[in-house]
Amino acid sequence: MVITRANAGSGGRYSSVDPEHAIRMPQLGVLPNGAPSYGGEGATSPSLTILEGVRMTVHYELPTAADFSVLAGAHHPAVTIYASTSPVVSERERAEVAVKSGFDEALEHLKGAGADTAELDAIRAERDRILGDQQLWGGLARSLALFVSPDVSEVFVLPNRLDDAVHVGSHFTLGQLLRAPSQDQEAFAITISASEWALWHATPTDRAVKLPIDQQGTANLDEATNREPGEDKPRGSNRGTASQFGGASRLLGDEGRKTLLDLYTKRVIEVARRELLERDPDERVPVFVFAAEPLLSLFLQNTRNSRRVVAVPGSPDRLGAAELDEILRRELGRLNVREAERALRALAEGSAGRVERDLAAIAREAADGAVETFWFDFTTSVNGTLDRESGAIEFATDHGAGEALADGTPAGDLLPQLALLVVAKGGKVVTVRASELDGGVWSAPAMAELRFALA
Repeated sequence: MVITRANAGSGGRYSSVDPEHAIRMPQLGVLPNGAPSYGGEGATSPSLTILEGVRMTVHYELPTAADFSVLAGAHHPAVTIYASTSPVVSERERAEVAVKSGFDEALEHLKGAGADTAELDAIRAERDRILGDQQLWGGLARSLALFVSPDVSEVFVLPNRLDDAVHVGSHFTLGQLLRAPSQDQEAFAITISASEWALWHATPTDRAVKLPIDQQGTANLDEATNREPGEDKPRGSNRGTASQFGGASRLLGDEGRKTLLDLYTKRVIEVARRELLERDPDERVPVFVFAAEPLLSLFLQNTRNSRRVVAVPGSPDRLGAAELDEILRRELGRLNVREAERALRALAEGSAGRVERDLAAIAREAADGAVETFWFDFTTSVNGTLDRESGAIEFATDHGAGEALADGTPAGDLLPQLALLVVAKGGKVVTVRASELDGGVWSAPAMAELRFALA
């Protein structure tokens, strides 16, 4: 067995997705250098351990098209385990127990299905190697995705929260893995209060870190409004230099403080905008603003650009980096849901003739390269086989719920297969959780936006 560390640690790189809620798989893996990563101490470069058996790869970045090609197809028996985790060391044991329980459940299933001794031994050996990998368990993020068979052993350390699940069959279950690269996983954050402000950056592989920027003249409310600590108005206001505020008398009381806060936010926005444009000139990455009222409303009111800006109410003064990162990931997930629902609503209301809901029809259009965007519910499965050339699909028994076709041919989940076909033809993929969407805009288990209206 070979254990490979794939792009971990301070050399970790980041990726993001199109702000229009979707990705094109060939862009994945083209990732600039990041900062402190989820890979853990000592995971700064690929490392190999030579053991017997198959090659195990531990990935600390989003899955690429090449990764999906390794996992696609039949791998009997194929064990898929998704486990929610945490970068907090004290929660490591819970994650280890969840993964061990997942393997135990999978092994019991395989025994009941009549798997031979060699297959069971291969799965047990991979389980023991994964559970014994201290570097892996010392560098967790928010989810683990494990794909193990006698010929494949792939582990992904992912920044987004996935649902705990165990799947056993002839194919790996890839729906949740596709969720990671099909959602925004990168964000900026601005934390601002009267006493200080900071600009943060979080990426798919790196926890949120404070960016070093020049705050001269804007470091806090007093400095940005040219006051000494404790003063209720700017220096020189008695000599008329506060005329921009309508006179010094307007700088007293609640209204005066609001005027000063307004000036403060404008100056912070000016500095932050300059820094953000240097790092993200296309204004593709969203910004989350952490602040209490009235500072939050003033900040949003003074923000005028094409970048997505999301409010996170509450004082940020006591937020540490880990807590801020946790909140940021949660808010990113909510933003992704809102944007997916908005796109689906627009599709349903304004794209007559360009919406397809039938899986067989979607498959044919995908094979012809006619699918612009493919949405599917990653929490459900429809099993069958897909001919990638013609787009013909055959459903497994029990209306796609069985593990094989009527003739006994092993069947895999059609939804991720269709997603990968769409990507291969230049389309985009968006994963959704049906329970989070308005039933008026969503049609389970999948929808497709076609490039051209059907005749």
